[in-house]
Amino acid sequence: MILLDTPSLIWWASHNAELSATALGHIESQRPGGKILISAISAWEVAHWAAAGQLGLRMEPGAWWALIATVPEIHLVPMNHEIALETAALPEPAPEPLATRILIATARHHGCPIITRSEPLRAYKHIKTLW
Repeated sequence: MILLDTPSLIWWASHNAELSATALGHIESQRPGGKILISAISAWEVAHWAAAGQLGLRMEPGAWWALIATVPEIHLVPMNHEIALETAALPEPAPEPLATRILIATARHHGCPIITRSEPLRAYKHIKTLW
């Protein structure tokens, strides 16, 4: 079981070379039959980036998410009260912004590593990251 941060999800879905070969290997190791978790905060980030013109989606964000959700190994993880509480109680100094903290709390709640290129996430010693 792994959790993808939003850039890793986008790069994986679009077969973008920004995704490292090692990260791609970790993702593909979950197929078939594994679990690739995607935090609900990633839906907000995709929609936000698309609205700001920072993401060249060829379809509306809702349609893009519907397509992503058809991958059997993908599990969209809602933000529940446990993750919200964990977000507020992360060991400091936890990286910002809030979306990053939600991602960290989601990984900690599910006990899985995050696939990420983000240096602040990779430097945070209270989670495991893969890249």
